[in-house]
Amino acid sequence: MIDFDAVQRLNVQDGDLLVVPEDSDQQDMVQLRDALRIQNPQRKVIIIRGPIQHMDTGDMNQLGWYRA
Repeated sequence: MIDFDAVQRLNVQDGDLLVVPEDSDQQDMVQLRDALRIQNPQRKVIIIRGPIQHMDTGDMNQLGWYRA
């Protein structure tokens, strides 16, 4: 379950990257995605678990986030 005490108020915009706590369940992330779609069906966001700083270039490339 997402720790709602750790959630901050966000003004989520199209193209934003949302980082949820590492221990978030996949189903909770799906529910967050669905809730964001209800607010604005046209908005596209990326939701990942944990700190993005721990992803190396190879991991990002596999996800389609190519770095020069």
